[in-house]
Amino acid sequence: MAKRLFVLILIITFCLPGSLLAAKVKDPVGVLFNVQGLVEYSKDGKKWKKVRRNKFLFSGYQVKTGPDATGNLLSQKSGENFKISSDALVKVTNADFETVQGSMEPDAAAGALTQALMKKFSKAQSYTTVRRAPKKKLDLQAARELVLSDLYPYVVWPNQGEELSYRLDVGEMQYDVPATSNPIVRVKVKPFKGAQDYVIHVIENGEIVSSLQPYRKRGEDKKHQLIWMDEDKSKTLLTTVNEIESNFPDNYFMLGSVFEEEEMWVAALDQYQKYLDENPDEIEMKPYLFRVYKKLMLKDMYTKELEAFQKELEAE
Repeated sequence: MAKRLFVLILIITFCLPGSLLAAKVKDPVGVLFNVQGLVEYSKDGKKWKKVRRNKFLFSGYQVKTGPDATGNLLSQKSGENFKISSDALVKVTNADFETVQGSMEPDAAAGALTQALMKKFSKAQSYTTVRRAPKKKLDLQAARELVLSDLYPYVVWPNQGEELSYRLDVGEMQYDVPATSNPIVRVKVKPFKGAQDYVIHVIENGEIVSSLQPYRKRGEDKKHQLIWMDEDKSKTLLTTVNEIESNFPDNYFMLGSVFEEEEMWVAALDQYQKYLDENPDEIEMKPYLFRVYKKLMLKDMYTKELEAFQKELEAE
């Protein structure tokens, strides 16, 4: 059951809609998982790090197993699942995996489940190119559509200034939001049924000075919407989250991909940020976070971190 769940989550992770990786960013060649014993990876064959949980692998990486250690490799290109022997050394190439020492045998246990896995990776030019717009005094924008649940009932938007407070209107409900120095304003919303329009008002000295405006789509003005996940979907989601947390502890990236599939952008944001905080050297995974920034209209954070990301790429 655990292996089946892991493979299904990987299918979601690698088949997310939209663009995620820039031309200069390498696509993952595969994933290392089901690690037992001492298994290490290296980006250059010199500096080695212990693999503590599932690991995305890129061209140029190497994997080695110690005595009585083993693990599984899942290929992006073919969808095949391989079992690595102990005392093995495997190089990750542009095309696939190359055994230098030890053996790597097909693992029939995952068989049919891997056939649809990782058919393609999208190229994310739109999420790794800085586009600057003229800076307005107030430029309030927020997610056009956001799915909430009992598990994640939060709405976020970019802070317009430390001295400003807000009022969030969700249907007939109103939430007064105090000023904050945090770059992201976060509000917990009470449960409701179905979908509700929402509007954010910026308040200065007790007066509304700006409000979230409808956006244009196919020539029409559209209101921003919040959607509360229904009970059946919430139960299914909770079951999936619990199984991931039980079988793959601390795998925030897997959780983020599940939330992203459900368009729960705030939940995905939190999980991707946790993953990157714990794995700061895995800069190749940052475009997934950039996609969520764009969905949540967190433009300043997106631009700032994207510039840092591009410098990191140039330094490698």
